[in-house]
Amino acid sequence: MKLAFIGRYNDTEFLTGPEKVAKRIFTEHAREYDSVFIEYFFDGKKHGIFKKFFGSEKVTKVINSEVMRFGIVSMIFFLCKYKPDIIHIITYERFSAAVFLYKIFSNVKVVYTVHGIAVHENDKYNITDKTYRIKDKLTEKRIFKNSDRLLFLSVQSLLIAKDYFQIDEDKVRIVPNGIDEVFHTAGKNIKHPYSVINIFFSGNPDRKEKGFGFVKDVFSELRFPFRLYLIDSKTEFHEDYIIPKKFTGTDQFSKLMSKMDVVVSASIYEPFSMTATEAMAAGAVPVVSEDTGMSRYISEGVNGFVFKITDSAVLKNILNELYSDRKKLSEISVNAGKIFEVLNWKNVYIMYNNIYSELTAGKNA
Repeated sequence: MKLAFIGRYNDTEFLTGPEKVAKRIFTEHAREYDSVFIEYFFDGKKHGIFKKFFGSEKVTKVINSEVMRFGIVSMIFFLCKYKPDIIHIITYERFSAAVFLYKIFSNVKVVYTVHGIAVHENDKYNITDKTYRIKDKLTEKRIFKNSDRLLFLSVQSLLIAKDYFQIDEDKVRIVPNGIDEVFHTAGKNIKHPYSVINIFFSGNPDRKEKGFGFVKDVFSELRFPFRLYLIDSKTEFHEDYIIPKKFTGTDQFSKLMSKMDVVVSASIYEPFSMTATEAMAAGAVPVVSEDTGMSRYISEGVNGFVFKITDSAVLKNILNELYSDRKKLSEISVNAGKIFEVLNWKNVYIMYNNIYSELTAGKNA
């Protein structure tokens, strides 16, 4: 099975959610098959027009597979030579639309992992300027229409996509994000002996769709001691517990999560929330909005809680209960940690590989 991954490869461990999926799935695939990861000359200040069209360079090697960087034209020429069975657009990048030129004159199958809906984010949250909004709309329309499989992280994300594009249900698969073992290891033998509750807010507090304004109002009414941890925020709320981005590498972040009692996701738009599942694996009790995609993995009161973003009283009651009943908090923490048994990367990769096998079954018959 020859597979070309298309997206953004980050060789560090300071990874966004999409970058982590790309890196982990590519690595798992490389353990079994020779493959290639293709990225673009993204940095416009560093790379000129010639490189963006005709450039070509080797970035690194993962096991027996290479990470390559190409311009648009050189990428198409490479694909003609490499002749992959499958092209997997594993992170959303505008340059990836060029693979459909290659698809016109080949039998390649295209898979797309939908980490988010760019058109929705631009429309509702002003993520980019007008020029890029037009590019995103055209790019996403082509990807959704011409891909052979669309891998959504959650039903919530699929429903939003349907508001903007015609989605062929036969192409759709729901595939979650995975969890690194280091979070599971960090969460072993976690105790909750302290009088102060440590709460981690999942998401960028400065982005309105993450719901920090709602959480801030609820926390302002709490009457028990707590610490609210935020990542690199401009907010002045409990600023003593704002965590610099230098502590968000995988190892540092897992150690931080092992100290948390609770993780809160209050998003009105969150296709999955890898952070919430990683925190769960480390023993933090998840308290998440019903708009958070990973909420389908929560059994109410058993391994976490789900609330409506409009119901502040419910969120307040959940937090009060976890503070007052430490035995219950510890029991739910243990159950939350079991999420790793379901969503470790090996299990998630099997889901991906089954989809690859499904697409190549006819060729190998």
